[in-house]
Amino acid sequence: MALEFLKKKAEQKIYNEPWKILVVDDEPDIHAVTSLIAKDIIFESRPVKIYSAYSASEAMEILKNVEDIAVALIDVVMESDNSGLTLVQFIREELDNKKMRLVIRTGQPGYAPPREIILRYDINDYREKSELSSNALFTLIVSKLREYKYITFLETQKKLLERLNFYTSRFSNQLAEQEYIDVLNEAVDNVSLILNNNFSISYELLSNNEKELNRNSHLTWSSEKSLNLKFRTKIDEYIKISIEFSKPFDEIYKNLIEMFFEKFVLVMENHLLTQDLIDTLYKIVYIISEVTETRSSETGEHVQRIGKIAKMLIPFFGYNDEVASMFEIAAMLHDVGKIGIPDSILNKPGQLSKEEFEIMKTHTLIGYRILSTIDHPIFQLASTVALNHHENWDGSGYPNSLKGEEIPLEARIVSLIDVFDALLSDRVYRPAWKEEEVIKYIKENVGKKFDPKVAKVFFDSYEEIRKMYFQ
Repeated sequence: MALEFLKKKAEQKIYNEPWKILVVDDEPDIHAVTSLIAKDIIFESRPVKIYSAYSASEAMEILKNVEDIAVALIDVVMESDNSGLTLVQFIREELDNKKMRLVIRTGQPGYAPPREIILRYDINDYREKSELSSNALFTLIVSKLREYKYITFLETQKKLLERLNFYTSRFSNQLAEQEYIDVLNEAVDNVSLILNNNFSISYELLSNNEKELNRNSHLTWSSEKSLNLKFRTKIDEYIKISIEFSKPFDEIYKNLIEMFFEKFVLVMENHLLTQDLIDTLYKIVYIISEVTETRSSETGEHVQRIGKIAKMLIPFFGYNDEVASMFEIAAMLHDVGKIGIPDSILNKPGQLSKEEFEIMKTHTLIGYRILSTIDHPIFQLASTVALNHHENWDGSGYPNSLKGEEIPLEARIVSLIDVFDALLSDRVYRPAWKEEEVIKYIKENVGKKFDPKVAKVFFDSYEEIRKMYFQ
């Protein structure tokens, strides 16, 4: 992996939002007292910000425009006898906000909302204004912030798991080298934003000594707020990511962070190594295919083109980029069985006799036997293609006279591509056909030799395919 991006300056993100508290009351003195007490509250290193509303309707407007209000202190009787309860219903039902902690306050001794109302709308506390001394109000606000914090933690856990699933799906596609770091930056940014904690991040290539240290560990804490991640980009290449947070985490959040990044780095590392393996397999397969094609007076460019077109077409049938990359390699091995066919038949300049053609047909079985012994998805796919790429849509092909969708889709795709490329190329037994002759032949054999759906996708993509041959 190219490591120029490691020279970038460390990124920094800052999030210092206060806890938001909504006070809804038609008495100005209540707002003044609450604000006076709240200004001294620092909870989890975050201050408190008060939003004031003097009626339920005014509170509704604030709620429509201000996100993440943690606690609402709501008077019951304002513009009407039940305006506070109407506001509670608005928060829980219309806004569908289940996180906000709702405290009902009343200046009428002996009044309490019916129990069914408390249960239905998840009212979290009820207090008479007369009992809320300075210390009592301070304690009430802090306790509700603590409740909100833990509810938010559970939601954070859910969000991080959703993010992890999202990144896992992104890693199912092939990414450029820099994109891996971009995804990691985005992940750290998401975590910091969700957890409301400043951070800086830096990258470095590990030395040989550092590789041996904690080789099996993806994550370590160098302090209560310093997280080190390590992931392998190639067989013997490791990158260390240092994340410095501005505040230490509670143990519960620390465990959550560890869970997220352990899984995240593992998924990313596995994808990088898988891609490295696929690149290596591609080179090996190209060499094997080139040897096979050289024996039959064909060229390695033939198998490369087959692979590239196969990779281009397979996504139209609902497969992702990872499968497309595997299919590219598998398609290149479609004729590997020719390695078991005598040169006298492979390179015969004239038409094959019936007996010779029967021997030539065995290259599908030979290829299948060679490839199916390797217990790897790419080679299992390649064995299927090798066995079936001479089957015809109408059942007239070989070796098993399969018909229609009995023929594996991958083999149907390679069948058409192989004929197209072969007809455009010189062979020992004939010169290359003209492009229009090849197109005419394929169209005439749709529904006979070729799958109509594969043919449609092929012709829909033909302008892009054509560039490989005529530019």
